[in-house]
Amino acid sequence: MICWPGFLDMPQTRLYQHPIHIRRTRMKKTFITTAVAGVISLSGSLATASDWKPTDFQKRIPGPARLPMVEADYSGTVNTDPQFIADRLAILNHVAAYSYLIDEGRWDEWYSLFSDDVVFETTTPCFGTIRATGKKAFMGVVDMRYRGPGSEKNTTMRRHTQGNYHVAKQTKDTAEVRTYMLISSAPADGGFKVLTSGTYNATLKKRNGKWTITRWYIEVDAPLKASALPEGGAAKGIEFIPDTREMCKKK
Repeated sequence: MICWPGFLDMPQTRLYQHPIHIRRTRMKKTFITTAVAGVISLSGSLATASDWKPTDFQKRIPGPARLPMVEADYSGTVNTDPQFIADRLAILNHVAAYSYLIDEGRWDEWYSLFSDDVVFETTTPCFGTIRATGKKAFMGVVDMRYRGPGSEKNTTMRRHTQGNYHVAKQTKDTAEVRTYMLISSAPADGGFKVLTSGTYNATLKKRNGKWTITRWYIEVDAPLKASALPEGGAAKGIEFIPDTREMCKKK
């Protein structure tokens, strides 16, 4: 996970040790942006999901074929532009909000993270591949799984934990973000279990001055309990490709 160990508590004299020369009159204005630039490697990589090719290892992993993701940016380049840094923080905050809002059941706020033309995709071993195009179709899939009959009585606490945030691409109006995912469940009886792990793969675009998620792909590592899909899925913008491997028929 990203950790910025107390840089806001650093004494002001430390600023003069930074390789960027900062005049005293501008010290307060530039303190936060230069401190962040000194801690985080900010890349302007132009890698895109369309350029992605699975490795031999990824091809061997059981389950549905993985959908396009973005290769990790390993350039180590630093971008000290204040607007770039401000956008980077907004992007990370937007992606992190996904987990807090869904776990607290703040559905209206959670749905507002996504654009009207969002594409939601997931691959799950021994279940299959789902693609929902458009927010209406996306909401149909989510509501069927989490907000169906009886959900108002739910007392089980789920956590969609994120870690290892990685912005593999960032331009002035687009971003590609990856993060590890760990889903856990804590029923009211005091139990606790890890349900699955995987990755979240997000494409964001900056529209009208705000970042929004236009694609959200969940790569699931291990099977989850299957849920129903809305009837007439294809007509409603929902595509489902089942995982029909022989080993899945035995589960």
